[in-house]
Amino acid sequence: MRNVVIFLLGITFVFSSCQQKNYIYLVRHAEKSTEPSGDVYLSQQGRNRAHDLKQRLMHKRITYIFSTKTNRTRETAQPLSDEIGIPISFYSNDGIGQLVKRCIGLKQNTLIVGHSNTLLPILDSFHVAHTKKVIDDAEYNNLFIIMMKKGKVIGCKETTYGKP
Repeated sequence: MRNVVIFLLGITFVFSSCQQKNYIYLVRHAEKSTEPSGDVYLSQQGRNRAHDLKQRLMHKRITYIFSTKTNRTRETAQPLSDEIGIPISFYSNDGIGQLVKRCIGLKQNTLIVGHSNTLLPILDSFHVAHTKKVIDDAEYNNLFIIMMKKGKVIGCKETTYGKP
């Protein structure tokens, strides 16, 4: 009986430890077209990349999706949103600090879709080390994975997704 209790306590500890870790996935919007001027939509290549993002994240237990209100960021997040049934919540570029604070407080797996000029400030607001210093205008495949445990940032993995 004592061994069974010890075993069950061990399983409970392992299960609760796994639940306390979460990830924030951060990407730039996918490739954009040139139409309409101003708030452009995704190009066909961008729609393909948005589908690749959906494929990459659809089994990651995402519970929140954040995007700016621009067409290109919404369209990047939409395939995943449709697949997993999570609505897109909007943030403004001047509210990055609030967004980061909210994501840390949620303690849930989250996707944030931003822009070339906001990804690095968002990463910096999480206070994580990263090697990227500039995101080129032609760069759309970066995927930053911020690792968190018990509401604390513990690291960042830099990778890519989709076809180059």
